[in-house]
Amino acid sequence: MGGMLLQSPRGTRDWLPEEAYVKRLVSEKIRKVFESYGYGEIITPAFEYLELLKAKAGEEVVNQIYYFKDKAGRELGLRFEMTTPIARIVASKPDLAKPIRFYYIQPVWRYEEPQRGRLREFWQAGIELFGVAGPEGDAEVVAVTYDALTESGVQEFEISVNDRRVVEDILLSNSVAQERLPDALRILDKLDKFGESYIIDEFEKIGVAREKSSQMLIKLKESRLDIELSTPEGKQGLDHLSRVVDLLKSVYGVNVKVDYSIVRGLGYYTGFVFEVKPKTSSDVGSIAGGGRYDDLVSTLGGPKLPATGMAIGVDRLLEVLKLQGKPTITYNEVDVYIIPLAKKQETVAKAVEIAKKLRREGLKVIVEGTDRSLAKALEYASKKGSRFVIIIGEKELSSGTLTIRDMKEWVEHKLQEEKALEMIINSRT
Repeated sequence: MGGMLLQSPRGTRDWLPEEAYVKRLVSEKIRKVFESYGYGEIITPAFEYLELLKAKAGEEVVNQIYYFKDKAGRELGLRFEMTTPIARIVASKPDLAKPIRFYYIQPVWRYEEPQRGRLREFWQAGIELFGVAGPEGDAEVVAVTYDALTESGVQEFEISVNDRRVVEDILLSNSVAQERLPDALRILDKLDKFGESYIIDEFEKIGVAREKSSQMLIKLKESRLDIELSTPEGKQGLDHLSRVVDLLKSVYGVNVKVDYSIVRGLGYYTGFVFEVKPKTSSDVGSIAGGGRYDDLVSTLGGPKLPATGMAIGVDRLLEVLKLQGKPTITYNEVDVYIIPLAKKQETVAKAVEIAKKLRREGLKVIVEGTDRSLAKALEYASKKGSRFVIIIGEKELSSGTLTIRDMKEWVEHKLQEEKALEMIINSRT
């Protein structure tokens, strides 16, 4: 076996107990926020039919799908996000009571170049809201995002909002041909990553003069909600965006920034879109984003159903929290370590009995199972973060006592069993 086989595949990572604990802690905080808004958890298969995943993904994302054929020759792919699989479920179950509120916390996969804040396997925590057509739905989704990120502990983040219909109006008014709109949106999505010069060069390749591109970029930098637009669709999008911004501020107390360059990379977005970035650690990229996709369910064969949603990048969020010195936790794999001396049946039986009692109280307990010395066992208990060590030998058995070592206070007690257990259990409060 080569050394390469001992490494996780490129773009993936292992989660050791302490890291997994932090991820679970943050994810549970997010979960509580989702459920407080009435969203119910949904779990989908890791892989779907490839045709489904490609339906409205956009050319660039399609190229990032991990795909394969199963033994029956069916073309399948690992999900690259959660919206399409959930839209499939909604399309297949027209009797679900509307509006539908689903949430998820699951891994997804994309074959892209690994870099800071970007892995090939990563976790998303998000919500999908089906059946609310007005700005109230978009405002709710942004408010949930705000509350989830705040509850997770992240500090100083900025929410940027836009409407794709506004962007399309600006593009069409600056010589982008109608049939080139998907290409133009894909190019514009890279503005933050590659800068204006790249955008101008790429727009020139699809027939837009450099001067027109420069004018377009100037207009996209506007943050006013009273800009001049040409198309009815653009004006409708601007009105919708204005109402979302107003609802967020007046109803939810959430301030957002208007940014007409935000488009989001996935091809199914039809209107309102938003992204969230930390004000510090900006090189990590966006930590959340989403928007409206009113055509996706019907594209997949279901009824025409308005929908909006968002996803938080859990891995990126954890990186930002780490850079901000959060979350501040004391992690221990075990609360109590029990060492039966001499490994006689009587001492082992008593150790297991004590362990059961403590576990019923919600404590994490390990019973020493090797023949190593007491010193080595104590060293191991310390490395595992155990607060207490219980030592059980023949003297303890005959006297009905337990020897307790407090690994935090560095003191030792010899107490009657009932008193010893009471002390350990009460130490948690």
